[in-house]
Amino acid sequence: MSRLLKTLIRRIRQPRVRIQILSDLHLEIGQQYTSYTFPVTAPFLLLSGDIGRLIDYDNYVAFLEAQASRYKKVFLVLGNHEFYELDYDSGLGMAQRLSEEASLKDSIVLLNKSRWDDPDSNLTILGCTLWSAIPEEAVPIIEAKISDFKKITGWTTLKHNQIHTEEAEWLREEVAQLAAQDQGSSRQIVIATHHAPCLQGTSKPAHTNNPWTPAFATDLATKGNWGNVSCWIFGHTHYSTDFQYNGIRLLANQRGYVFPNEKVKSRAKRNPHVFDPAMAIKL
Repeated sequence: MSRLLKTLIRRIRQPRVRIQILSDLHLEIGQQYTSYTFPVTAPFLLLSGDIGRLIDYDNYVAFLEAQASRYKKVFLVLGNHEFYELDYDSGLGMAQRLSEEASLKDSIVLLNKSRWDDPDSNLTILGCTLWSAIPEEAVPIIEAKISDFKKITGWTTLKHNQIHTEEAEWLREEVAQLAAQDQGSSRQIVIATHHAPCLQGTSKPAHTNNPWTPAFATDLATKGNWGNVSCWIFGHTHYSTDFQYNGIRLLANQRGYVFPNEKVKSRAKRNPHVFDPAMAIKL
């Protein structure tokens, strides 16, 4: 039997996994941590950053506890807003503490340069914030325009770029290791980040060529060999989208800034760029 045929048979036999995708809920706006609700449409929930601020610790935990009671697993990526009113290291410490809370530790998977393998399928999830790469010529306008450099204590473009390099290298190494381990296998890899992995198509078209766009996205998915990566989920740009690039499905489902009791536009089948709280994908 040929290797290709064996791979196809394994793919057919593997159970498919359904994951609900949400990001940029910004529950810090009007402290919506306990009031915001959405329907459950999958056994797994992936929150791709900017869910709220870790400084709002008790309310943030309360939101996650509510989700932990409804989902088999909740995957949490840290966004830039998670660190607001904190320094970076303190934010990481609070995120780790959160993931170890007795009420959350069996349900929450913190994706901070982390890998999770589904024991019941061929799915692997790799996750990190993926702070973007800011070119030298864009530093002045980005430092002036982007709130991260005012709201995250001690945050600089130097630190921002340093963490980007570490996280990008980690992702590449993990994908390469998986490719080496699983030659000919049907493993599916999903990458979950907050910042976008591609400049084109991940922001509103009017914003694509803004001089501060590198604060939101980096051309990473467009370069190199990403092996069996089937889907890359991101947030940060407040632009919901779903398209193929370099053989990878790039997907975002972002709520953005919504005030309590504010009416929001419902998603239409004709418009994939509108947030859908019920959005789920099958892998």
